[in-house]
Amino acid sequence: MAKKLSRHAFTTFWDVHAWVGVIGGLLLYVMFLSGGIALFRRQLEVWEEPLTQQRSSIEQVGLQATLDQGLAAAGTTPEQLWLYPPEGGLGVARLLYFSQGERVSRWVEEPLVPERERLSDFLFELHYLWHRVTGVWLFYVAGLLCVALLLALATGVLIHLKDIVRQFHQFRPDKTRRVLWSDMHKVLGVMGLPFQVLFAYTGAFFVFLGLLVPVFTNPVLGGDAARADQVAWGASFADEPARGAPARGLTLDEHLTRARAAAPGLVPEVFSVRHHGLDSGTVDIRGSIEGVPFSRSIVRLRAVDGAVLSLDAPGAEGGRSGVIRWIYGLHFANFGGVTLRVLFFALALATCATILTGNWIWLARREARQERVGNRLLARLTVGFGAGTVVAIAALFLVSRAFPLDWSGRVVAEELTFLVALGLCVAWALAARDGGRLWSRQLGLAGLLLLPVPALAARWSGAGLFGAGPKLGAVVAVDVALLLAAAALCASAWALRRASSRPEARLLPTRGAPPPSLAHGGAGLVARRQTATHG
Repeated sequence: MAKKLSRHAFTTFWDVHAWVGVIGGLLLYVMFLSGGIALFRRQLEVWEEPLTQQRSSIEQVGLQATLDQGLAAAGTTPEQLWLYPPEGGLGVARLLYFSQGERVSRWVEEPLVPERERLSDFLFELHYLWHRVTGVWLFYVAGLLCVALLLALATGVLIHLKDIVRQFHQFRPDKTRRVLWSDMHKVLGVMGLPFQVLFAYTGAFFVFLGLLVPVFTNPVLGGDAARADQVAWGASFADEPARGAPARGLTLDEHLTRARAAAPGLVPEVFSVRHHGLDSGTVDIRGSIEGVPFSRSIVRLRAVDGAVLSLDAPGAEGGRSGVIRWIYGLHFANFGGVTLRVLFFALALATCATILTGNWIWLARREARQERVGNRLLARLTVGFGAGTVVAIAALFLVSRAFPLDWSGRVVAEELTFLVALGLCVAWALAARDGGRLWSRQLGLAGLLLLPVPALAARWSGAGLFGAGPKLGAVVAVDVALLLAAAALCASAWALRRASSRPEARLLPTRGAPPPSLAHGGAGLVARRQTATHG
């Protein structure tokens, strides 16, 4: 049996756990919710863009011919470009480069088609708080939040270590609302602990490894930035000016053949070309090894003759390469197929519930001390972000199918829709007089917003559930998932509305009154917790 903590240690750990959770919890909630959806990024990419739903012709045309077509239509040869070939025999290639600091992304069609939809990319970037407007500073905030989550998890384990086995299965929905929140927080927290530790650690690793590499470059590697990148990432990504004489070099198809000779079974996901057409040019081919889990690989070749300059693939490097491949593979669920991604999605939702119920436990403790102004603010913000993020995501899906597909401003309009919807939900939560029904109203709104999305999607694609063309598994799966989500949200709203109609079950206070579930018995909740902990 685990030894009981002293009163001072318990109080210290409880305060650290609670404050860290409250301060960073709402942003972590947004990160886990969007990250759970982003696990199905590939399916969303196929669903959102009709060009990705057609049969690919790149095998007949060839990689180099596709690149030449894209560059000719673009009318430029950038110092660095990225070519994304179609995945799974579907879609068309995509050309990406930067021009005067602006990101340019085009589908290689005749003529070139600008990137029209970034819903999946937006949700993926949201889960680590990255956006081209805010730059890198929010990304670093995401890393700090991951560290804070690790601290919250460590202190939470220490607080509950003595009773952690019992809390794994103790769930009493027939008790009061306070007990329900407390049991949900503990059961979901214990069940999801390995998942939460995994994503907190790997998330912090992704953010801070890039900051730590320059710190060790001078003292360890004599200032050689290229070598530091090689050690950390398996290839150098330092910007080098274009130099050398014009040279034809090998084609991308020939480079792929040589890369597969060095890394058999390589399935290319992106070609990165530097100094195209010069004898200093290089080609990076990134992808995975077919049939090998955690097989993230990078092969760098010299453009002129296809000589392998560096190789980071299973069996080709030491422990560093293997560790990074495992970290990437675990974080992005690059194993286990759809089944594992569904499990991870469920655990992400459980983590979101753990964060929200943690706020209610903290509120119950502080309400007993009559500190009510801040409590009401946090309670309203919890609803505003908790339900509001779901509403904003639902609005994002709705407008992505409602706006004209070829409208040049649709990407910006979609992102603004998300931010405005979230802001309005937070404002609604802060201003509402009847706070007890905010959850049911906002979740119901999210369900209603999602409900017509699959039918609207048929405007742009015949491959979905309501389309008139041949069905495509990924598109139908997203349509079905959206309908199930809409039904689940509407059912949850109905259940919460019924529950909130009982005075003792109200989740939020009306203006000027404390929530009954917190105001009555809050001190008893704290007293019982301390008594159970200290005997």
